[in-house]
Amino acid sequence: MTATYGDLVGKAGADIHTGLLRVMRRGFVDHHHAQNTVGAYYDLIAALRSHTWRLLDPEHLRAAELSSAATSRREDLEAVAVRAFQAFGPLDARPTWLPYPDPDFDHPWRDAADKLGAAADLLATHLGPRGQQLSEHAALVADPRQRRGALAFIAQLTSLTVSADASIGAACRHRDIPWEAVTRWLPDRTGTKELLHRMHDLAADAESLELRDVAVNIYPVREGDPVAELGDRMLRLRHAAWGLAGPSPDYSVVTLHDLAGLGMTVNLHTAAAHGIDVTADTPSPHRLVTTARAFLELTSDLHDYVAPGPPDPTIRTDVLAVCRLLVDLAPTDRRGHGLQVLDAQTRDTLSALHGCCEVMGQVARMNRATFSTLARSEQIHIPTRLLTGDVLSEDPGAASAKLSGIPRVVAPRARLRHTFQLYEAIADVTAHVEPFTPTANRAASYDPPALFRPDEFQGRPL
Repeated sequence: MTATYGDLVGKAGADIHTGLLRVMRRGFVDHHHAQNTVGAYYDLIAALRSHTWRLLDPEHLRAAELSSAATSRREDLEAVAVRAFQAFGPLDARPTWLPYPDPDFDHPWRDAADKLGAAADLLATHLGPRGQQLSEHAALVADPRQRRGALAFIAQLTSLTVSADASIGAACRHRDIPWEAVTRWLPDRTGTKELLHRMHDLAADAESLELRDVAVNIYPVREGDPVAELGDRMLRLRHAAWGLAGPSPDYSVVTLHDLAGLGMTVNLHTAAAHGIDVTADTPSPHRLVTTARAFLELTSDLHDYVAPGPPDPTIRTDVLAVCRLLVDLAPTDRRGHGLQVLDAQTRDTLSALHGCCEVMGQVARMNRATFSTLARSEQIHIPTRLLTGDVLSEDPGAASAKLSGIPRVVAPRARLRHTFQLYEAIADVTAHVEPFTPTANRAASYDPPALFRPDEFQGRPL
């Protein structure tokens, strides 16, 4: 399963909780072990601070503004967060009395720091260095409200981490570590803890959990398992369709034709999986067959156009691979013998097929935007021999070109309008499909761990 942002920060929270329990239950073996643990503690705080900074300033353009907030009297979320983390002092280049952990020191807090860094990197894959959108999730990732919601959970993790100083101090006393060293490692953080609680309260006011379901903007394909491969390739095709719908398309109508043909194929094979005879002379009124026919009409219509851009080779490769997988999973030549829901594998197959249909409905909406951009660019041409009387009557220029023997002209508005109507027809038959929202991957470990359960926090470390 693809890890999401919520998975990573949720597992980081579990690691923080586990590390605190380890300190409380096991304590330290010796002075060197205590130094390593304190070093891991400050590494974790540094990771939490870095993660917070990347939520507040994803484009790395507001460093001066955020730094000035530390000396201001503002009480907004950003100012409170900056003051809270600046109270720790330097964490990357630490004073000589603050230790660093050994490279081979193993502790859950170090694992948590790694996961927090990975979670921030995951979000960064959706935005360019200047904030440009790199994926269909980018608008959600860049939404300040969503980032504030994520910051509420990070503030809670930071509060849990900072509260570990008492447990570390108790474990140090149990091993007779000089109290002077302990107080230098762990100075009084009462004011910092109050700021962190204030930071959590401010972030929780706008708490939103949609960011937790965002996965990394990389689309690997798991070959070997047909159902998993089918889902991976469809997600990659949806991402590619989103890219085509940008302000700078590749000026290829062939790619739109390939995707429209895939929409027809996906719906036909899904209908066949339900035992519908898709080869019958009288078409079935089932919604899947109706949708397939709408895609077929669009495919035939797009075939008439000519544009300067070549077909996208990656999209074509994925389209051909999906067609091959559909033939294996739900062949159309078994009339009246659809898949029977008898086991988990069959249910997974049917679920994947219906997921493909939903994705193609979303792709069609994106492709309509792409076609609209191409039409405005006047880069779409059509052979004059294919123009009908209705189109010629509305466009004297096209009629004159056909009479003059000119082989191709810029597609007339009436002809383009017909294509838009076909896209609208697909939108109508796929109206049950929600527009794409980035919630494809549900985070499995986002909920914060149970903090400070009394039965786990009784007694002193062993």
